[in-house]
Amino acid sequence: MDVKNFLTSCLGKVLEMKGQDLFLKVGSVPRTRLGGVVKPLVFDVVTEELTRGIVNELLNAKQKEKLARDLSVDFAFALMGETQRFRANVFMQQGTYSLVLRTLWKSIPSFEVLRIPPILQKIALERSGMILIGGTVASGKTTTLTAMIDMMNKTVERHIITVEDPIEYVHSDNLCIINQREIGDDANDFHSALRYVVRQSPDAVLIGEMRDAETFEFALGSAEVGRLVLATVHAKSVIQIFDRVLGFFPPERRDQTLNHLSFNITCFVCQKLLTAKNGGLVPAFEIMVGNYTIRQLVREKKFDKLPQAIRNATNEGMLSFDQSIFKLWEDGVISEDEALRTSERPQEMENLMKGIQIGSSRGKILGA
Repeated sequence: MDVKNFLTSCLGKVLEMKGQDLFLKVGSVPRTRLGGVVKPLVFDVVTEELTRGIVNELLNAKQKEKLARDLSVDFAFALMGETQRFRANVFMQQGTYSLVLRTLWKSIPSFEVLRIPPILQKIALERSGMILIGGTVASGKTTTLTAMIDMMNKTVERHIITVEDPIEYVHSDNLCIINQREIGDDANDFHSALRYVVRQSPDAVLIGEMRDAETFEFALGSAEVGRLVLATVHAKSVIQIFDRVLGFFPPERRDQTLNHLSFNITCFVCQKLLTAKNGGLVPAFEIMVGNYTIRQLVREKKFDKLPQAIRNATNEGMLSFDQSIFKLWEDGVISEDEALRTSERPQEMENLMKGIQIGSSRGKILGA
């Protein structure tokens, strides 16, 4: 069986169906993730010979070494005339290779195409501070950060360094000069890559994923000396971003870390993907901008008051998940069922859809 033709055919079908992932497992037909479910594709059963052929075709020598050592490896690659990129993970299961391949945008999508709120265009042009994008796996975090880097590249003249594992989207220099470093090929690990960034004179640094205390300390230190740092973190809400970050540190260091962080919050964002009426996926956002109230609440560890502070500050571009979901429903992008299913407060959402608004959504935050 021609490995490349089989892979190209499978991925072509996934793209045609607007699927998110292609799953290849020995002894099973290929499947794709579509609208939250995993559906079979009309192709032959995947063989061990086929998966080994794909691994030999797609992985370079270093990636093969990592796979042999760790029994799993992340990588990115291009197919179809080298214009369509994919992110992939290959891993061992029951002594054979399995692969999960994620479809990426053919070119870097705009804010408008992605339906990213305009406030993040303004945030992307800040000179310093910390921007964290939270979400679960496959929630579009990297794509949002990519759009923000692309916004800088088209608007301001800066030096941007990215440290990624793997590189999903390749940027061409426009107004900015962008150096993209991939873990494994251009640096041994995040720590060694970040250790020398200060000598490389960046205006902005993108860190593919915030993973531990050392990475976070670098990010916070860079923000404190006037650089803009952007990174992703696994979290389901803005409040959970704080839980995640503080969890990197022992209890005795958390108060000091939180105090330093409070002064350097530019914007914390969380996002999740909803199923659109057209069958595709569309993001909903929770956006917290680091204004005086937010920073004071963080210093005082009043995290439970952050959601109300966010809802009260829509005039500053802040947004709760439910406000974002309601707008998607109002614009006809998602169905009523999807809006209610994904809402954090379904009863309030249903009332709002019917034009019923009980009481005021604003309340006293500071000094309470």
